[in-house]
Amino acid sequence: MNAKKLLTTLVAMALAAAPAFAASPFGYLDGKAGGGNGASGVVPISGWALDDDGVRAVDLFVDGVIAGRAQYGRNRPGVTRLFPGYPDSDAAGFGFRLNSTHYLNGLHEVQARVTSETGERTFLNAKEILFTNTTQLLAPFGGIDFPRPSTELFGTCDLAASPRRLAAILGWTLDSGVEIGDMGVGYVELLIDGAIFANSRVDCYYDPGPENHGPTNCYGLRRLDIERSFPDLANSPQSGFRFVLDIGHLVDFGFSEGQHVLTIRVGDIVGNVANVAQIPVTFTCDDRVGNEGSLGWEAPIRPENIGDGVVEASGWALDWEGVEKIRVYVDGNQVGEAAYGRATPALALQYPGYPSNAHAGWDLSINSTKLSDGKHDLQAVVVDSEGHTTLIGERSFTIDN
Repeated sequence: MNAKKLLTTLVAMALAAAPAFAASPFGYLDGKAGGGNGASGVVPISGWALDDDGVRAVDLFVDGVIAGRAQYGRNRPGVTRLFPGYPDSDAAGFGFRLNSTHYLNGLHEVQARVTSETGERTFLNAKEILFTNTTQLLAPFGGIDFPRPSTELFGTCDLAASPRRLAAILGWTLDSGVEIGDMGVGYVELLIDGAIFANSRVDCYYDPGPENHGPTNCYGLRRLDIERSFPDLANSPQSGFRFVLDIGHLVDFGFSEGQHVLTIRVGDIVGNVANVAQIPVTFTCDDRVGNEGSLGWEAPIRPENIGDGVVEASGWALDWEGVEKIRVYVDGNQVGEAAYGRATPALALQYPGYPSNAHAGWDLSINSTKLSDGKHDLQAVVVDSEGHTTLIGERSFTIDN
């Protein structure tokens, strides 16, 4: 073999043996959620990112200096359709709440840096945003977490009936500021169809009884999730609110059964006022409904995860008539009855008056070695004290023993 052929062969062998380098992360920074380039207070920033090895993290930078880590894993259907098959394509979106009061008023460059699971890094496109922060522009913000929009709120319209059936409204709110004394929530109000129902400053009280079970018409509930998102804002550790409605008394007072609008209005300590959240709901008298079925949720393992040995099925269940038992089925065959009674303090706040609302958790261990390898379907069914059954949830999981 001559020298030229030998060199060509060696080069070809080296190229064949060399590892294939993965492509760099890619994506797009949308900028300010809702569009526009002017902002004040806490600014929601969104975008999407993908990598063939998966995305480890997305960090936000302002003028070249890191501002914090974005929340990655939001649903972006358009990206999923364009880039199917990528590790994170089903949830390629990211979001970040940027506190613009940390920066001088004026134009600032915002960028996102994507880091792949293998350590590759890429800066996405930059966006220029104009920060304009003055006291009168920094209104409170927040949201309603419970109930969801268009929920049916039940009440006992027989005023002589006991216990009373109540409906809770929970959420959070915060306020940002740029001057000393210009930060913090002064009060939170719940409005029904535009009329004030309760004000946290004057109507807050604590009811330890089983019907209400906690702070009523109050602001200042512990919210660790909000504190993690806004660690530098006043009130963030205690940014939650809770209002409680007796639908039966409201109907007796003159509110009709049917659709109504609930609004959360917040005033900060310097007088700025804003409607931070609004949802439609329906008032219904449970006296005329009969057995409504059970509520609940179960999550033994994440869908499509591999389970071996023992599969732990767990969740929660509530029923206005009372939970008698919880049956768990795999592929239509009952595999056991769950143990019921694990502590669920959050449910007690959300569902006042329900039997066992503070201890509504359930658990069941399933011996997966008695199941064939492959995909299976799990269902959880509640039997209430009147014998009515309700399917409260189902999941698919895969066994590989």
